Amino acid sequence: MERLLDYFVPERYELCLKLDKVAKSIDGKVKIYGEVLAETVKFHAVNLEIIKVLVDGVKWDYEVKDGLLVLRKVPRNDSCIEIEYRGKLNENMQGAYLSTYEYDGYTETIVATQFESHYAREAFPCIDEPAAKAVFVLSITTDKDDIVLANTPEASEMPHLGHALGRSAKPMVLDGAFPEAADYKTVYFMPTPRMSTYLLAWVCGKFHGKTVTNAHGVEITTYAALSQDLDAVDFANEVAAKSLEFYDDNFGVPYPLKKLTQVALPDFEAGAMENWGLVTYRETMMLVPSTATLGTKKSVALTVAHELSHQWFGDLVTMKWWDDLWLNESFASVMEYYAVDAIHPEFKIWEGFFTGDALAALKRDCLTGVQPVHQDVNDPAEIATLFDPAIVYAKGARLMLMAIRLVGWEKFTKGLKDYFEEHKYSNAEGADLWRAIQRYADFDLSEMMNGFISQPGYPVVTGDDDYEEFTQKRFLIDGEMTDSHWVLPEIREDMTGHYVLNLSDAEFSERLKRFETLGLEEKLRLLIDRDLLSKTELVKSGSLVPLTRKFINEDSAAVWSIIVAIVAGMKIFFEHESAEEESFKKFVRELVRPKLDEIGIKTRDGDDENMLRLRANLLALAFYAEDMEVLAELSEMYTADYASLDAEIRADILDAKVYLEPGLAREYIRVYEKTADPEVKFDLLFAPTLVKDEKVLEELMELLEKPEVVKPQDQFYLFIWLHRNPVVREKVFEWLTQHWDYVKSLAGDKSLDNYPRYTANTVKTAKDFEKWKKFFLPLASDPALARAIEVGRSEIEARLRLIETDRDSVVMALVEK
Repeated sequence: MERLLDYFVPERYELCLKLDKVAKSIDGKVKIYGEVLAETVKFHAVNLEIIKVLVDGVKWDYEVKDGLLVLRKVPRNDSCIEIEYRGKLNENMQGAYLSTYEYDGYTETIVATQFESHYAREAFPCIDEPAAKAVFVLSITTDKDDIVLANTPEASEMPHLGHALGRSAKPMVLDGAFPEAADYKTVYFMPTPRMSTYLLAWVCGKFHGKTVTNAHGVEITTYAALSQDLDAVDFANEVAAKSLEFYDDNFGVPYPLKKLTQVALPDFEAGAMENWGLVTYRETMMLVPSTATLGTKKSVALTVAHELSHQWFGDLVTMKWWDDLWLNESFASVMEYYAVDAIHPEFKIWEGFFTGDALAALKRDCLTGVQPVHQDVNDPAEIATLFDPAIVYAKGARLMLMAIRLVGWEKFTKGLKDYFEEHKYSNAEGADLWRAIQRYADFDLSEMMNGFISQPGYPVVTGDDDYEEFTQKRFLIDGEMTDSHWVLPEIREDMTGHYVLNLSDAEFSERLKRFETLGLEEKLRLLIDRDLLSKTELVKSGSLVPLTRKFINEDSAAVWSIIVAIVAGMKIFFEHESAEEESFKKFVRELVRPKLDEIGIKTRDGDDENMLRLRANLLALAFYAEDMEVLAELSEMYTADYASLDAEIRADILDAKVYLEPGLAREYIRVYEKTADPEVKFDLLFAPTLVKDEKVLEELMELLEKPEVVKPQDQFYLFIWLHRNPVVREKVFEWLTQHWDYVKSLAGDKSLDNYPRYTANTVKTAKDFEKWKKFFLPLASDPALARAIEVGRSEIEARLRLIETDRDSVVMALVEK
C-alpha cells in the first residue's frame, strides 16, 4: 500500500474550522508545515471539496483523485502548504459527525469525531497514517452556546509555538480565522503533543459535567448530555482518576498531559475511543446511574481503564503501521484488568477475563482462516477488519498475560518503562517492545511471543504428569490437527497459557475427584479445555451431560459461567421445539433449580459479587429452559416504574414479563424511545426480541428501518437479537439480503463484518448454510468482509460436522441416569 509519508513529513498542522450543524458542513483552512521529500506531494482527502491550495504563499495547481489531493513539482525543502476546503458533517459515526439527543422538548445536536483508524481524512486534508506524527493547533468556530472540547486545554488567545519544536520555525499563528456572526464563537486550543492524526478529536454541544483532581494533580472532567443524570459521571471520574495513578506508578512515565476529558456521546459506533486527552464513549460504556447493576459498573470500569492505558499504549508510543495494532489493543485489553483489580479488588475482575475474553479467544482461534494477532494490511478497507474483538483484543490480552506471568510483573513493567522512555512521542514495532523487556526475562521472550502473534491458532498439548515431555499439534475444530510448534517455556494448568491441555479420561476423572482442592483457575481450565475438546474427535459431546450434572451444588459464579457456555454449545444438537429439545430443557431445569432455590431469585442484603453473578447465570439458564415457575415469580415483580425494580434482576424481570405477555413489547419500545438511562434502554430493546409471538417479532423487525426510533448505533443489536430467535430467524436473514445497501449505509467500516460473523453463529442446518453462502460468498471480494466470511464458513462447516457425529451421543446421555 502506498505510504504518503514517503512524499511529505508533516511537522505541525494549524487547523481552523467552522462547523455548521444546520447545513451539516465544515468550512476549513489548514496550514501543514513539514518537509517535502519528493516533487509530488499527496494528502489524504476523502469527500472533501478543495477550494484553494498555496505552497509557501504561492497559489498551486492540484488534482483530487481517489481520495487523494495531489500536488506536483513541489520544491524539496521545508514548506508550508495551505489548503482551504469544505467538508461534510455526516451521520454514520465516523470522521466528523452529528449526534443528537432529546432534552426539555428540544433536539440537541452535537458535533463529534471518530478518526480511528483512517477517518481524519474525511474531516481535513492530512497524512492520515499512524507514523505521520505531528503537532496540531486547533481553532473551532461553532454555536455560541456550545461547550467546545479538544485534546488540549482551551487557550486564552491564539497560541504560538515559537521554537518549542527544537528547530527554527515561524511562530505558529492561526491566522485567517472565520468571522464570527452573533450566534457563533471561536475557541482556540493549546498545541497538542506530537501525535498521530487518528488521535485528534473535538466535541461541540450542550453537556454538563463534573471535575475532580487525582492524587498526581491531573484534572479530570467528565461530561454527559443534559438528558443524563449528572451524578452518573461520578464513577467514571473515580475510575479515571485512580487508573491514571496506577499507570503512572507502574509504567514509570507520568501521564504527559495537563488534563483529561471524558465525554459520553449519544451516538457512537464503538465502545470508546482513546483520543489523547479527550476520550469519547458510548453512553452505556461510561455512565453509571444510581440504578446501575454491578455488571454495568464492572463494564464501565474496564472500559475507562482500557482507554486510559491507551494514553501510553497507542498515544504516547504508537505503532508504525496498522499491522501492529496489537501494540495498542492487546496491551490495553490486559492492563484494564490489572488496573481495575487494583482499584476495585471486590469486583473479582480476573474471573470475568477468564470466563469471557480468554474463552472467546480460544473459541475463535481454533478455526482455519482466522487472522493472527499481527496481520499484514495491504488495502485501507482491511484496516477495519483488524479490530476482531476475539483476536487482537482478547487473544492478544491472553498472550500479554502469559508473558507478564512468565517474566513477572515488576520485571515486565521495568521493561515497559524503558520502552516508553525510548519511543515516547514516536512510533514503534513489536520487536522494539520485546527488546526492551528481554533484558529482564530469563527465557527468549521474543521467540515465544512472535510465534503466538505472527501465526493464527494455538496448540493442544499432550504430555506426562509434570509436562517435562509433551507433544503439540495445532488445535482445530474444522480441520486436521497437524504437528506444529510454539515455544512453551512452561506448561501450567492455570489460565496462564494460550493452549489446550489434552488430558486422558483417567487424568480428567482424577482431577474431577479432587475438584474442590484445585485453584479457581485450574477448575476453569479443566472445564474450558474439556468443552473445547468435545468439539473434536478427541472427546464426545455426550460426555458433557454427566459432567455438568456434577456441578449441581457448585457455588462459584465463575464455574457456573463455564456451565452456561457448555449448555449454550449443546443447544446446536436440538431442533426448535422438538421432543429432544424439551428433554434438554428439562435437564437444564433440573440442573439449575436446586442452587436457584437455595440462593433465591431476589437480591438479598449482603450478596457479594460472586452471589450476584451466580444468580444471573442461574436465571439465564432458567429462562432458556422455560422454567415457568421462575418466569412467573419474576413476572410478578414487574412494575412500570422501572427505577423501582431490583436493578440486579431488572433485565430478568422485564424479560419474563414480556415473554409471558408479548403485547407489552409495544410499551417497552415506547419507553425505550423516551428514557435516557442507557442501561434501561438496552434492557427494554432486548427483552421483546425473546418472545415467541411472530406478529410482535415482525413489528420489531419494522424498527430495523426506523433510525428515528432505534439509533443506528443500536440497529445491529436489534438485528442480531431477532436473528437469534428461531421463530423469525429466516425472515430476519431474508430482510438482511434485501436491505444490504441500507445496512451498509448505517454500519461504519468497523462493524459491517459483524453481519457475516454473527449470523454464522446460529446456522445449524444445511438449508440455512446454503442461504448463508448464497448471500455472503459473492461479497467475499470485499476486503472488509473477506476474512469474516471465510471464518464464518469454517465455523459453520465444523458445527454441521459436529452435529452429524455427536448428536446421538448427546441425546443418549440425556436419557441415561
